[in-house]
Amino acid sequence: MLEVIIVVAIAASIVIVVSNLGGNVTLLNGLVSQELQTKSDINQTLQIMTTQIRSACISANGAYPIVAAATSSFIFYSNGADNGVVERVRYFFSSSTIWRGTIQPTGTPATYPTATEVVTDMLDNVILPSSTPLFRYYSASYSGAQPAMTSTLDVSPIRLVLMSFSTDVNPKQSPVPQYFSTSADIRNLRSN
Repeated sequence: MLEVIIVVAIAASIVIVVSNLGGNVTLLNGLVSQELQTKSDINQTLQIMTTQIRSACISANGAYPIVAAATSSFIFYSNGADNGVVERVRYFFSSSTIWRGTIQPTGTPATYPTATEVVTDMLDNVILPSSTPLFRYYSASYSGAQPAMTSTLDVSPIRLVLMSFSTDVNPKQSPVPQYFSTSADIRNLRSN
């Protein structure tokens, strides 16, 4: 009888260990899948941003392609959607989120009324240390080693936009934030 009890206890222990292991594997699989999906979403969003910035062009009313360039916002005109309409696009950082505002042109001659701006959430859980700007700007002479432009009051020299930030891919977990960076060469402003 004692041997049967010992065998049952060992079998029950094995079943409990295997069940816990299966639960842990399922939980880990879910976490990894969620993190991979989040990274994929971030990369897709960066691709959208890059495409729009690369497609910066003269507005429907003839205004210069770049409206304003700051460390936490970038405003420009773009036909990034390839729909024949040049929109006013504003990317900006606020409250740990990167937002996109778009304004469709109206009337003849075209105007871009700021009251019609449609703002959408692009990326959440963004972390920007005070020493790292979201946007950095470079002139046509940039070869990869020069520092970013120190002043963007005059936007006409800007040819390359670098976006860099960190994001907490899964704020409920403890891994360190992931770093993302991409650059966009404004094609319509190239001189060569």
